[in-house]
Amino acid sequence: MNAGRRIVFFDIDGTIYEAGKGTPESTRRALKRLKENGHIPVMCTGRPKASLFPEVLELDFPALICGAGTYVEYEGRVLRNLLLPNQLLLQAVPRLEKAGCCVILEGPEYLSCRLNEKSFHYFKILDRLREEYPDRLREMELASDRACKLSAWILDAQAFERLVPELKRAFELARYETFPYVELMPKGVSKADGIRILLEELDIPLGNTYAFGDGPNDLEMLQYVQYGTAMGNAEESVLGSAKYRTEGIWEDGVARALERYGLI
Repeated sequence: MNAGRRIVFFDIDGTIYEAGKGTPESTRRALKRLKENGHIPVMCTGRPKASLFPEVLELDFPALICGAGTYVEYEGRVLRNLLLPNQLLLQAVPRLEKAGCCVILEGPEYLSCRLNEKSFHYFKILDRLREEYPDRLREMELASDRACKLSAWILDAQAFERLVPELKRAFELARYETFPYVELMPKGVSKADGIRILLEELDIPLGNTYAFGDGPNDLEMLQYVQYGTAMGNAEESVLGSAKYRTEGIWEDGVARALERYGLI
C-alpha cells in the first residue's frame, strides 16, 4: 500500500479555473509543488472528456476523473468509460423536453443536442465547440449517441419537479442553487465512485485523500475523502456539508489550503 503518498482531487470550474479568466497563478504554482513533493493531483470534474480544452489540460494532471465519475484515466490508461444505455436516453430525453427542459448529451468523444438557437442560448460551451472543435458537436441521435451524462436547463420548474421521482430511479441528480440547471448521471455514479476506482488502482488509503470543490456535483466527493474542502465561493449546500473550507478561487484558496495541510 502507498501509505506515504497523498492524492488530491480538484474540481475544475469555480475551483481551479474560471471561464474567461483562467487559472490563478498561485494554483498553478501549488499544483507544480504538489507533484514535486511526490503527491498526486487529480482532475475530478463534471465535464466529460470532450469538454476539456487546452487551457485546462495544460495543467498536466497525471489522472483524470471526468463526467462526474463516469470516466477514469491514469497516465493514459482508461480505467472506466461508462455510457448511459441508449434505451434510457430514448425514454428520458423526450420526457425532459416535454417538461420544457433544454437538454444536452455529454460524452467522452462529443456532445450532442438539438442544434438550434435555444440550445446555444442556454449552453455557452456549445458555441466554443462549434467554432473551435466542430468534430466534438453533433445533432442529437438518441438511438446511437454515446453519452455518459445529461445536462438540462430547466425552463418550467413545476413540470420538472413532477418528473423528479421518475428521474431519480435511473439517475443521480446534481441541482444548482444559483441557476435552473441540473446534471443527470447514471444511477449510483458520482465523483466519489470515480475516486474509489482510482484509489483501488493505486492502492492508496482513504486517509491520504483530499479534495476541493464548489458545486453540487462535488458533494459526494467532499464527503467521501478524508479532507473534503469547499472553496470560499462554493454554493451554500457545499459550504454547509463539507468538512473543511478554504478561501475563494481568486483568494488563493487552493494554495493556502494545501499549505495548511502541509502538502506544499
